[in-house]
Amino acid sequence: MDTKKSALRFIDYYVNEIEFYNNESFEERTVKIDFSISHEIEYSGNGDNTFYVTLTTVIFKDAVSNNYPFSMKVSLTGIFEIDEDNIKNIERYAKINSIAILFPYVRSLISTYTANANVQPLILPPINVVNMLKAENES
Repeated sequence: MDTKKSALRFIDYYVNEIEFYNNESFEERTVKIDFSISHEIEYSGNGDNTFYVTLTTVIFKDAVSNNYPFSMKVSLTGIFEIDEDNIKNIERYAKINSIAILFPYVRSLISTYTANANVQPLILPPINVVNMLKAENES
């Protein structure tokens, strides 16, 4: 087997939901990007090592009360397969690698949507998935 080939295969993704609410009462000011990311992992249970990772990103929660220009929620699900029988490796791939693969799709959707919504286009910064998960486990 090729040692450079990953045991993880990204099959496809689909968008579950995009919500966008423009805050018409927004008072112009410089705004620090405020966003959160959550994830859910679901294993197929068919013995085929397929799993689904759903990423949900919420941007500028409570836009009116926090004087943000808008609020937005994006949820997408990626479909993955893994050539691995070790459950610890499967969980590591599911938690770290699959989120790292999906997040650029979330970033792209948000950038495109905000650009077309006639608001200041928003480009989310890249994230360190390992640190994000570590902080999640500490809270």
